[in-house]
Amino acid sequence: MNGPSVIARPLLVAERLLADAGVAAVEVQRTEPPRGGPAGPLRVIRQRETADGIELVVAPSVPLLNREEAHD
Repeated sequence: MNGPSVIARPLLVAERLLADAGVAAVEVQRTEPPRGGPAGPLRVIRQRETADGIELVVAPSVPLLNREEAHD
């Protein structure tokens, strides 16, 4: 595959890793359940090579709790 695997990474991190690896063309497709997804950041759930570069499919993920909130 062209570039590093970025599956399960946040979208912004994935785009930076691919850019650092020299992958110039990244197409992003968003998906979510019909009733809407969680309010968290977009994460890569699928990555595949295309003729022009890489296609990433992203979905909203469940936001992680801050450590301070977890101890309340």
